[in-house]
Amino acid sequence: MTNETFDYIIIGSGSSGSIVAFRLQEFFPNKKILLIESGSSDNKLTVTIPAGYGYLFYNDKVNWKYKTEKIDGLNGRQDYWPKGKILGGSSSINAMVYIRGQQNDYNNWKINNWSWKDVLPYFLKIENHYLGKSKYHNTDGYINISNIEDEAHILTHKFIESCVNQGFKKNNDFNGESQEGAGLFQLNTNNGKRSSVSKEYLRKIKNKNFKILKKCHVSKIIIKDNVAIGIEYIRKSKKFIANANNEIILSAGSISSPQILQLSGIGDFDHLKKFNLDRNMHLASVGKNLQDHPNIALHYKSKIKSLNDDLRPLHNKIIFFLRWFFNKKGPLTLSINQAGAFIKSDKQISDPDLQIYFLPLTATSSGKVGNLSVSPDPFSGFTIAPSLCRPQSRGFVNINSTNPIDHPSINPNYYDREEDLNLMVKAYKISKKISETIPLRDFIDTKIGPHKNVDNDDEIKEFIKNYSKTTYHPVGTCSMGMDKKTSVVDSDLRVHGIKNLRVADASIMPKIISGNTNSACMMIGEKCADLIKESL
Repeated sequence: MTNETFDYIIIGSGSSGSIVAFRLQEFFPNKKILLIESGSSDNKLTVTIPAGYGYLFYNDKVNWKYKTEKIDGLNGRQDYWPKGKILGGSSSINAMVYIRGQQNDYNNWKINNWSWKDVLPYFLKIENHYLGKSKYHNTDGYINISNIEDEAHILTHKFIESCVNQGFKKNNDFNGESQEGAGLFQLNTNNGKRSSVSKEYLRKIKNKNFKILKKCHVSKIIIKDNVAIGIEYIRKSKKFIANANNEIILSAGSISSPQILQLSGIGDFDHLKKFNLDRNMHLASVGKNLQDHPNIALHYKSKIKSLNDDLRPLHNKIIFFLRWFFNKKGPLTLSINQAGAFIKSDKQISDPDLQIYFLPLTATSSGKVGNLSVSPDPFSGFTIAPSLCRPQSRGFVNINSTNPIDHPSINPNYYDREEDLNLMVKAYKISKKISETIPLRDFIDTKIGPHKNVDNDDEIKEFIKNYSKTTYHPVGTCSMGMDKKTSVVDSDLRVHGIKNLRVADASIMPKIISGNTNSACMMIGEKCADLIKESL
């Protein structure tokens, strides 16, 4: 083994880790800082072009391509969980939707210094927002937030109109004072290109004391006398050690962070002893509390052309690529997720509990065989996909072996709680009503897929169990809290009982937020960096 020493080591270059690394080298320019990433460079055209997302979804060169265990609530089905294996992490392969979550999401964490008023300044720090400076937005940040109104598909606008005609208010800014209503999504794009943490943060670093190691897989954190003193990592089948004088920040995400902690002897001792691992700190909650947003997709054939027609034919791909290359305009500048709605299943509740996605595209055969891309269907179509904002079911992530390359066991336990299933039934009915409301109904040729014959509640429940899938928002597996019996890190993101070790990524969320999680991960990165600075 070869030893090298740094002051700070950050494990994982995703939405939190890249920002932590950037800020630490900014705060401490004379300190030696290491950012270590399992994946390769993000210098790829399919990453830069927003619509290239479809080619990254099943690409094992940039994607861990996890699969869950068989899930009882999905009638024994496994689910496919993509995760970024690339510089920038999942911010380099995701759908780029920028959603902060609802204000009460953070207030309901009930964690000191993590209320909405505490986290809002860090959201503002991230943003270069098209709406300009205000109480809710900023223009001084690195991540560009774009308006898609001029490029959004006509079907997208018709969806919003149908939501309004169904009685839901129009919302022109999901990241403003209120999240409730229907409207266009805001995207992490900049001049027609993806605005990821790698492109907007890491590429600005010129510090000679800062080092990035790619294609290096961390096998464990080295613990001595309850102090994190370094990491062991694998590169080209050889083991190396990097020592840390100050702190190690684990930002490997909701799947890999608990896996690395467990491989380091931090977790539930009853589970760790099965693998004859060193046992450094008993924290039963490592890998527990897994949460995700399940969704169901309702597909329709359209009477007018959709993104299927734009993105499937080869000659169109060439035309739109040239348009993107020379002008940074056209459908390649957008996510396939263009609009949505945050709505209440019951008028009596205080905050929306459902999120509905609208895609002017269908891809019903994608991912069924081999390494497919998200491939549009050979007909015009669109998709309405409702999901739960705050599901109550809880799952887990656990190691299966001592080999750090082996995928861990993942089980989100979708619909383990009956109230989640009942709420998804309401979500299905509301989405169906929106599709049957003018003007969207006038653009429907026919329903496609299994939901076309679904009517009563029992049939809806079976449809949900047979066709639900992830919305790609796993959180909670190293959750934050003050009691080490029920949490993994404290309010300063320090791992309970282990000195000089913090976790900063989606895994620290005690409860899942309402909506897409990427912006919250960036916020966590900004706040973690400040916590480190303030601790000195």
